[in-house]
Amino acid sequence: MLNERVSAAKKIASDLHQAEDAIDEAMIRIARLAATLPTARRETNMSAIVGQEAMAKVAHALAAAGEVRQLLTDAHLALTATQKEVGLGTRMFGAGVKPASARLVDEGSNDRQRADAPTFAKAG
Repeated sequence: MLNERVSAAKKIASDLHQAEDAIDEAMIRIARLAATLPTARRETNMSAIVGQEAMAKVAHALAAAGEVRQLLTDAHLALTATQKEVGLGTRMFGAGVKPASARLVDEGSNDRQRADAPTFAKAG
């Protein structure tokens, strides 16, 4: 039974980290686009009005991606609690290292330390 839980936890950790990496990559690409649009407008000597709606949509997309990232980190924290509940304690899955600042006080909050928080380390 323990082997099945460990195997499931490894798969969850791997998929979680792939999802986290994917949203980070999406945010990077959206941020590049957000920088390219006004640069292109300025380089082509266009009015500030040109492309404003598109720039606003891209800015909104970046903010929405940030919200998705927050939801994934909240899910990550919820999974650390689940990990403990199913008897896997503070096992590490992968080679990742978490800074002390990643340990939280309140579930769903990324801004306070909680020394007793177990972590799913990044799967390699």
